[in-house]
Amino acid sequence: MESGLSTNHRPALPGTLVLALAGYADVDTAPALARALQGALTATPPPHTLVIDCAELDFCSAAGLNELLRARRGAAEAGIVFRLAAPSRQVSRLLDVTGTATVFELATSTQAPPRPLRPLGPLRPLRLVPRGSAPPDWC
Repeated sequence: MESGLSTNHRPALPGTLVLALAGYADVDTAPALARALQGALTATPPPHTLVIDCAELDFCSAAGLNELLRARRGAAEAGIVFRLAAPSRQVSRLLDVTGTATVFELATSTQAPPRPLRPLGPLRPLRLVPRGSAPPDWC
């Protein structure tokens, strides 16, 4: 752990890079966070999507938030989708209080998205039963 913050890459779908943060993102660890975010944005090959997993991020100060905002802007300039995933309660509160919750796209998971549902086939017409009548035998 570097000064209270650890960062590591997690396996993800092709084209997606997940950067997991753990510990504290504050004024002391902001330089390490900036380096990790910059490294993720400039990875070879460049990711299509960068997901920042905040599930283990116990604390994020304004300095940490500024680094996330800088990385988000850099991602947008590079055409990379930037998402935060699983923000802790404290991180969620910080995003709400600062009004930046709407700035970040939130990922519901750092795992693979669910497979699309297969079509059910043609729909049959709905049979309506008048109120007060006995239900038909097919119910």
